[in-house]
Amino acid sequence: MDPTLRFLLYIIFSALSLAGGYLCRKRQLLNPAVSKPLHYHTVVWVWSAASLFSVWKIPLSRDHLWLGLFQTLIVALLAFTALGIARGFKFSRDQSAIVAVAASIHNIGFTLGAYICYTLITPADSALALGIYYVSIMQVVAVIVIYPLARRYGHEHDPSVPLSRLMIKNFLDLRAMPLYAAVAGTLLATYNVPYPQFVRDFAVLDILFYLGAFGAYFGIGLHLELTFRKPDLKVHALAAALKFLLIPALTLLMIWLLALAGQSLSRPAYEVALVQSAMPTALWTPMLANLFGLNHRLAVSVWFYNHVLFALLILPIILFLYR
Repeated sequence: MDPTLRFLLYIIFSALSLAGGYLCRKRQLLNPAVSKPLHYHTVVWVWSAASLFSVWKIPLSRDHLWLGLFQTLIVALLAFTALGIARGFKFSRDQSAIVAVAASIHNIGFTLGAYICYTLITPADSALALGIYYVSIMQVVAVIVIYPLARRYGHEHDPSVPLSRLMIKNFLDLRAMPLYAAVAGTLLATYNVPYPQFVRDFAVLDILFYLGAFGAYFGIGLHLELTFRKPDLKVHALAAALKFLLIPALTLLMIWLLALAGQSLSRPAYEVALVQSAMPTALWTPMLANLFGLNHRLAVSVWFYNHVLFALLILPIILFLYR
């Protein structure tokens, strides 16, 4: 199938899943609480399996090492930078947590960033592989850093528990499965373990992508509100500034420092890093809010309007630069 057609079908399916969840809530056909177990099993089983098989088939190179370092620094730095700024502007506890999560994780997988890289950057296959690896590293760092942060700020957990203890506890949580899946996939790729033929023969990855899209988008739709609340404006503004200004600037700085150190990225890796740096917040933002007891309504709102801003402003700039 033509890659563009495949992507369009995936986007249509995702949009229908989101709309389906939204309509089920509006017509009171389903309790929005259904989204929590739906998101839980999507993250633990579906996304973990997709991460394992995606990373396993990637031939690793030096570029992957540097991109992994970039993504690790971006996730960690943005989370704590966002918290510091939010505290300075006297955000509420809920607002601080959401802006930290939204700023630090990004829609850089097959659902957006990696596919944009695939369509714009040459060679396309290398760009897609680098993009998928980038999101896999983000998942690993998110489990290590963002999960404990979400636990600490969530309404279901004792805020007095030290962050270090939450980080240790995190490794025993089934929700950490994407971390172990990505590590396993990396090891299998590193040691050249043959990729399972049945995954190719039966389009297992495509099935997992669609299952993951349904679980994520339908669950988000169950909490989606299309109204814009004025008290949320500062949260939207800070999330957008961090996503679309600070992260690209930080990425350029890291590329420059790498060059000063006598190292360099290949042209595809350089372009992937820059394109991915301008992506909106990830599906994980509302999903983690749901799983860890953060303000789910606000998380869904930030996710939705962050993507609207990306579509109206950032994406046209990217397409113009690659015209």
